[in-house]
Amino acid sequence: MTPVRLIQLCVRVNAGARLKFILLTTLVVIASLVFLGVQELSRASSTNLDDALEHDLGMTGSYRIEPSPELRVDLKQTLQLVHSAVDVLRPTDIRVAQLMPPVRPECPPYNAIGDVSVAVLFDAGGASRAFVPGELPGDFDLCLAGMVIPRTALRESTQAERKLIDAPLIVDPMYAPAVRLTSTAPARYQIGIVTGRPDDQGEVLRERLRASFAEAAQAAGIDVASAFILTRSDGGEQARTASDGIKFVYALIGWGVLLISGLGLLVAELIVVRDRTWFFGLARAVGARKGAVAGLILFDIVLVLVVGFVATLVIAAVSAPLVNAFGQAAFQTNLQLIRPSGLATLGLGAVLMLLLGGVYPAWRATQLDPLEVLERH
Repeated sequence: MTPVRLIQLCVRVNAGARLKFILLTTLVVIASLVFLGVQELSRASSTNLDDALEHDLGMTGSYRIEPSPELRVDLKQTLQLVHSAVDVLRPTDIRVAQLMPPVRPECPPYNAIGDVSVAVLFDAGGASRAFVPGELPGDFDLCLAGMVIPRTALRESTQAERKLIDAPLIVDPMYAPAVRLTSTAPARYQIGIVTGRPDDQGEVLRERLRASFAEAAQAAGIDVASAFILTRSDGGEQARTASDGIKFVYALIGWGVLLISGLGLLVAELIVVRDRTWFFGLARAVGARKGAVAGLILFDIVLVLVVGFVATLVIAAVSAPLVNAFGQAAFQTNLQLIRPSGLATLGLGAVLMLLLGGVYPAWRATQLDPLEVLERH
């Protein structure tokens, strides 16, 4: 029997059992909508939580390296030494800052707040980063070394930057000389790297930095152990673990719903096999192969899944504005049930439901003895 003939036969059989077909299709639609909804809720909640963790606790695997001023090497040479040590970990971000000695502003209101630390940012290669103005508290400019640094050339460092560099204020590189004139103490460099790895890489980094800085430390006449300071600047390992746990719970709920749906299909098909024993026995008696009998059961489930998934897509598209409004109210983000990644995962779930609901009933139908079935009926 050809696949086309099997599909036609399945359609005719389901047309005669509309209630069963409608109930199974509804089961698939509900399971699919719940699965897509849980996946989207998992994405939204975990994204918001991860963003909050990075904002408050720093990006995962953040480390701060502070070379000693006694090394007597310039920034580019220092960065070459650091790169040779850290590139093996393939860092996702590298931030470089030149920290000026603490300065005391000369004009109000900053002259009343005491010393402040100011930094200039560089890229991973040692070139000055383009300055992007940001928020600065107060309504006054900063006066240093007899020069007024305008508000547009200063900004507060972001929370993420403070985890990698230890400076509350960022200055436009063109005004860095004015800051340096306020003190005779040498500037310091801090290099922040992000590995993205939750497990502690501190010892690995420390050993590689020692090997990389050994020659420069020897030339400067200092011990390599004092050639740099390495600290881990992120935190919240328990909170990050909790975030992973939330994702696991959501996944468990989504796949659990599909599993229950597959079990529902299994029960329904076993009932079909029991009620239509005479049909399968007659088909086998007139020469139908086992593959055709098994295909009839499997095509019956495929038809339910196809119609159910089409109905799911229609409902998801119609309800998109309502879902998005809920996402804005609950998570301050857009929620979208129909995403390529979600549909691909749902496709795997469909295969799971097909195997769970169809393999055993199909095998059971092929094991019927035609003569025994005909004798009973």
